Amino acid sequence: MNIPFRSFNRFVWLPLIVLVACGVASAQSLQLSLVSFLTAHTKNVHAAPISRDGLYMASASSDQTVKFWELKTDRELKSFSGHTGDVNTVAISPDNKLLASGSDDMSVRVWDVSAGRELYNLAGHTGFVQGVTFSPDGKLLASVSYDKTVKLWDPHTGKEVRTLMGHTEPVFGVTFSPDGRWLASSSNDKTVKIWEVRTGKVVKTLSGPKDSVHGISFSPDGKFLAGGSYDSSVTIWDVASEQVVRTLAGTGRIEGVCYSSDGRLVGAGNREGMVRFWQAGTGQQVLALARPAIAFSVRFSPDDKIVVTTAGNAIDEWMVTMQPDAAK
Repeated sequence: MNIPFRSFNRFVWLPLIVLVACGVASAQSLQLSLVSFLTAHTKNVHAAPISRDGLYMASASSDQTVKFWELKTDRELKSFSGHTGDVNTVAISPDNKLLASGSDDMSVRVWDVSAGRELYNLAGHTGFVQGVTFSPDGKLLASVSYDKTVKLWDPHTGKEVRTLMGHTEPVFGVTFSPDGRWLASSSNDKTVKIWEVRTGKVVKTLSGPKDSVHGISFSPDGKFLAGGSYDSSVTIWDVASEQVVRTLAGTGRIEGVCYSSDGRLVGAGNREGMVRFWQAGTGQQVLALARPAIAFSVRFSPDDKIVVTTAGNAIDEWMVTMQPDAAK
């Protein structure tokens, strides 16, 4: 059986990929169908976030480039060059006007999407930059690095606002809470720290994983936080109580983690090429997807109809469907 397969605005025929899934709701099961396979990058893709309105996607790669895409058509709109090392992370501003990227060259760069040029080269980190993210209102940009610090920047002026210090080892992941009041960072020190954005103070330290914590994601309501670890698990914390409420058992060293936009699912990709999805509320695994290379990134579209994953130098787009479960 075949499906039409979209790649660089051309349709070709590839085999349908059928995935075995468990029930995620009463009389339903989760199914993903591959609809697009993008290979514009020549080396590993480390991140492929989707814009808040679901119209665009960005990608960051070891080929030292950042690309900006129209998600509906898979059309590459812009390609940005300037980094002199692997690009480990990229973020899209809430208004889609700016991109930010971080690299092994120890810089954070801010790009003007419309003009297709670099606005700022933010120097200050003294180690590989592993994560960047914009605040929900777009007024702040956060970055994290092997230098053990979290930095806040004004992306519109290129000025450093504050350096947050508290982690004792390299910092890998960073994300703002949905309301923008809090910033979470994950580290090789096996913890996630929650910072108050207004003061830059650590207000909570979340522990539990037995190895480094990499990808992190707040639930859409901001009450929970999921963190993926090299101990092969995803930990879900209750942010208010700082307690572990659920541990999602996986395999391999977990990199990217993401909540679905409705908060019902958690997805994670690992260095061994496995992408897994669980029910956030029960911890039940609902799908395991084997990819041919490192799965650094997993992202849901705002309407949860598309999942974007990475595998080596490829970006995969999957159509999400909820199917009646014949076993029910």
